[in-house]
Amino acid sequence: MSDDIFNAKTLLNSIDNSSLMLHLTGRKRDNDLYSITPTIESKVQTEIINMIEAQIFYYDNQRLKAYNIVGSSDETVEVTEFENFKDELDEIISSLKVPNACSNIDPNDYDFFVYELRNKKGKNPVYIFRRLNKMKALKKGIIGQIINGAFSSLESSKFLGIDNALDFIVINKKIFVFHHISLERILKLKDKFKEKAKEVLNNDEFPDKIKNFNKLKEKALENGNYVKRLAKLHDNGKVTAFLDQIDRTKSVIDQFDLDIEVENGKLVYRDETQVGNFINLMQDSYYRTLIGKQNGIDENR
Repeated sequence: MSDDIFNAKTLLNSIDNSSLMLHLTGRKRDNDLYSITPTIESKVQTEIINMIEAQIFYYDNQRLKAYNIVGSSDETVEVTEFENFKDELDEIISSLKVPNACSNIDPNDYDFFVYELRNKKGKNPVYIFRRLNKMKALKKGIIGQIINGAFSSLESSKFLGIDNALDFIVINKKIFVFHHISLERILKLKDKFKEKAKEVLNNDEFPDKIKNFNKLKEKALENGNYVKRLAKLHDNGKVTAFLDQIDRTKSVIDQFDLDIEVENGKLVYRDETQVGNFINLMQDSYYRTLIGKQNGIDENR
């Protein structure tokens, strides 16, 4: 597979689809995972495998980019290492190995599918994830059947919809992400991002050099987008660089006309309208182009 292009054929060649297992997974009130593994008719199994292959080919030759916490680009497939989400994925995979009984199933109790493809030796399974289609559109109307000329309704709340979309694939210790937000929701990454953001903001240099920093911290952690941007800085050793060279930071503030005052060598936080600017400074997001000398902001850094 090319380093920068998603090659569907190469990926499919590495999948031995001789056996398909379908898991439905949800969370209990205490957030513990539980799964069921219903048997699948041979015809339906073939249809699902064909849908999976067709959908993988849909992404053929799209750009392949490293997964970015902040967000994805159009017409791209994101890729990241299994190790980056090992705890979350191990929890799900463990639940698949201890499935619950499959009688009297209500699809509304589950959150996502996991298609598990195994070869005959049962080694190196491939896991394909898709958020559950709960057929919400049908719940607003009536679906039924005509038998002997008479129409009767069916209980749509019990329908289980399998569409042709895929959210992400786990294979060979890599994760290929087709729907960015689905990865976050299936793996419940919101809390993980917030913990990382808190650790970033716990740096002692911030309250020393930013007046009213605790208020800034509080507002930043209330905003999901800011939390993601801060979480991305978790392993960045230069997050306080803008505070170490206040003169340069003052120059950026003036050049970009930022609403931030410098007082006695400290940056002054006043209200929540400034939070984005402070996080841009932490990210070192402000830049000037080499040729056109145009100012810009890259919030995805």
